[in-house]
Amino acid sequence: DTSQNEITTTTIKQDDSSPTAATYWEVFSDRRSYILCLTGFFFHFANANVLLVLGELMGDGDDDEDGPSRNAIPLIAGAIVLAQITMAGATWAGDRATHLGVGRRPLFLIGLFSLPIRCALIIYWKDAGESFLLSTQILDGVGGGFLGLVHPYLVADITFGTGRFNVLMGLTASMFGLGGTMSNYLGQQAVEKFGHVASLSGSLVISVIPVLIFGLCMPETYGARGVDSKQHASSNNDDDDKEAGKTPYVEMAEK
Repeated sequence: DTSQNEITTTTIKQDDSSPTAATYWEVFSDRRSYILCLTGFFFHFANANVLLVLGELMGDGDDDEDGPSRNAIPLIAGAIVLAQITMAGATWAGDRATHLGVGRRPLFLIGLFSLPIRCALIIYWKDAGESFLLSTQILDGVGGGFLGLVHPYLVADITFGTGRFNVLMGLTASMFGLGGTMSNYLGQQAVEKFGHVASLSGSLVISVIPVLIFGLCMPETYGARGVDSKQHASSNNDDDDKEAGKTPYVEMAEK
């Protein structure tokens, strides 16, 4: 019996041909890869500066000759906490929508659309009071929640079968970070030279670019990995088998 099991295991290893990972060029030349990179770059290029300008406006820093007042610190802290709470709720809602079969495009577009609306409201409510300005952080949480949730799903769909998930995940994250860094620097330069409204107006204009790029060029990737209700049911059965102490190799050996 022992020798027969060894022969069976050896046969399985010989028949199991490991797939070859795709080349970097194959991953980078995929149209969906650079669409996602450009979308994330322009979104964060427009987004990162907004919280800084919002904090300056809430801290009575609209006059460029005056520094922010003492109440800026609790207001900025409140803005961050409000965005984080909303982000948690948006992530949960997006996850439920994904399990119900909602595609990647609509969820990602909701996150992208939240930014131009947020910029427009901050400009419109610039003199309306701190509570109005603070409430715009709800949209920041919506954008961060949906984009943060759908981003790895998109990367997994694009790189399915290539063995290069981490490569594209790192590339897109780097592009997102580059956009955010440039936004902080150039956005504050615009504040110093042209004022807060001009800086926010620039973010508003730039925030439309990722919406157009993603909305017009990015195809729906949901289902690229065979994600449907049947697969969810199959995964549940696999979990039951694992709990029973069985693995695919054990089942094959038993057969």
